[in-house]
Amino acid sequence: MINSLILGVTFGEWISTWYHIVAMVLIVIGIALYILAKRLTMVIKKSDNVETNNRMVTTIRIIALIIFVVGIVLFCLPPKGFE
Repeated sequence: MINSLILGVTFGEWISTWYHIVAMVLIVIGIALYILAKRLTMVIKKSDNVETNNRMVTTIRIIALIIFVVGIVLFCLPPKGFE
């Protein structure tokens, strides 16, 4: 009941919109890329040692943060945003 008063729709209707589902997927991909950036760099460069301040690690982490922010922006849209 409280969800329908705040959002104007129920939680089930809110979570079933396509852009909220896409937002959750983007958030998870962004977090996973950020966490796995060093390991991905090790696999790409075929090396056992990669420093944290490596250029490729930094690039992957920046891309991950951009994906994460796009997901957060989509997640914050109102339930009837694109309809």
